[in-house]
Amino acid sequence: MNKRIIVAALAVATLAVPTGAVAQPSKSKGHEKRTAKAHGNAKQPKKVMFVFKGKFTSTGTVEVTSGNSHVRRGGFVGHAVTFDFVNAKVVAADTNADLKVDVTDVKDGDVVLVQARVARRTKYAEDAEAISARKLVDKTNAPVENEDTESAA
Repeated sequence: MNKRIIVAALAVATLAVPTGAVAQPSKSKGHEKRTAKAHGNAKQPKKVMFVFKGKFTSTGTVEVTSGNSHVRRGGFVGHAVTFDFVNAKVVAADTNADLKVDVTDVKDGDVVLVQARVARRTKYAEDAEAISARKLVDKTNAPVENEDTESAA
């Protein structure tokens, strides 16, 4: 009877040992699941295209008169919004004749369109920092096509 109890206890003990402790380490490339914290994938807000339309008032500032739905819902219409045009593509005529098109070619009072990728549901704030613009289009002084390309067509 004692031998049966000892054998039963040993059988239970061998089943209780986790198989991971006995198994050999894997030689795979490490395709285990990782947590989001280990990957560094913090949930970032989705960025959407905001299209601002208005008058260029001073360097980097646009008085917004209209825009797409993101601009209207954000409450930007009717306010002066500051933009950062450092990395922006500028589409305008070369009004100052320096043979390059940049923000200095846009004059005060020109009707402009500004595209910017901003976090979704961004609201207007009076003391907010400048919005990084993606593109600036001068509607008043549209770029002039070269005469060579027109005559060739």
